[in-house]
Amino acid sequence: MPASITIVTAVIIGAVLIALAVLRWPIYALVSWVIASVVLHEYVLFPDASALRVQLSQLLLAGLLLGFGIRWILRFAPSVTPGRPELLMAAFITWAVIAGFMTGTLFVEEGARTISILLNGFAIPVLILYLTRFPRQPLATMRTASTILTVFLGYLIVTAFCEHFHLNWLVFPQYILDPSYGTHSERARGPVLNAAENGGIIAILLIVALHRIGYAFTFPLRWWATSVLLITGLPALWFTQTRGAWVAFGGGLVIMLLHERRKGVVTALLSVSVIAVLLITFLRIDVVPPRPETTEFRLGLYMESMSAFQKHPLTGWGLGTFTSFEHLYGDFGRSSSLAEGVQHDTTVAIATETGALGAILYISFLIVLFRSLVRLRKSARSCEKRDFYAVCLAALTIFVINGTFADSRYLMSQNALAFLIAGLGLAIRPDERLNPRLVVEQAAVTRQNVLAV
Repeated sequence: MPASITIVTAVIIGAVLIALAVLRWPIYALVSWVIASVVLHEYVLFPDASALRVQLSQLLLAGLLLGFGIRWILRFAPSVTPGRPELLMAAFITWAVIAGFMTGTLFVEEGARTISILLNGFAIPVLILYLTRFPRQPLATMRTASTILTVFLGYLIVTAFCEHFHLNWLVFPQYILDPSYGTHSERARGPVLNAAENGGIIAILLIVALHRIGYAFTFPLRWWATSVLLITGLPALWFTQTRGAWVAFGGGLVIMLLHERRKGVVTALLSVSVIAVLLITFLRIDVVPPRPETTEFRLGLYMESMSAFQKHPLTGWGLGTFTSFEHLYGDFGRSSSLAEGVQHDTTVAIATETGALGAILYISFLIVLFRSLVRLRKSARSCEKRDFYAVCLAALTIFVINGTFADSRYLMSQNALAFLIAGLGLAIRPDERLNPRLVVEQAAVTRQNVLAV
């Protein structure tokens, strides 16, 4: 895209985000930015500049923050002190930078790049979490946000099919087809140009769509919509050819079993998935190209990581040890098994680079987030709210599991989406009434009981 068109696009979308944030629709502004960060992932303002590389999503984020700033200045909403999740993440990022100074890794050639990776991977997504959860929002806002995300899933599904079946004229943006951009060019990698991140995003949105369809339609339309979603969504997830996304989606389905209302659909889906995996395994069906070197690569990573962690368990080897091509494992020199220079497990990479303290802060952040949603789900009075909290827990589960297969610090859009959904759950007003459709159904059941007596 030419620079002039990119700038005009940025101005238009940024103006919309500012307007949404100021005019009492902050949730829709946040959802729009997360979608834009995925679709416009690789667009930059000055593509020919070597020193200045400003991504369009970063400029839109500045506009979004400007809108929230105006909203607070005009006192449309009070400024709220960050909660424990945000404070724990702030403590983790601070310690990661301190550890980088102590070990000297921030002073190597790519030191500044490692900080930007940390900020993009965690600071920005957690900022989205903070902005989403304050102030409280009605349940109707969550329904609309879920509907928007479900429609966005349709775009990703169509794109995955077009990539897999080489319908290139339908692919947007067109840079997806350029193998010189990003990685995994032979898979369905989507606009984020990374099959692992694209698979994580699709897995999260499939969970959201299952929930939204269950409450947006009545029988039998609900079953037709669910069937269409699964018939198209599961192959799209499969086309990413990423094990992490498949396992993560299975973990999200297990979490969805927490709520009885969706137990039938989820149980059936899990059963079909398990049977399909068993048939593929025992019959040796070559569904995707085998990659035996991946297993050996990961085992080598874990063995080296444990050895390195034991040498510096408290402060770690310093921020950027696994993300810099020039400085990898310090005194060890470059490792032959770390051919890509990137650690493929988020928690292990954090523990190796920032030591036990960094790992404890990061894991504590996740635990606090999970516990908050579990507590809210237990206290919820309506089926729809309990179901949505299960969706939030499932989205976080997908984020965590996918992070054991790929370093989440590189997956900003996926992280922002997961924390956006978690923030939506934390933002629901505690005194919301039941879904109107459920009220009608319960009234009908009560009427039948009275007539029976």
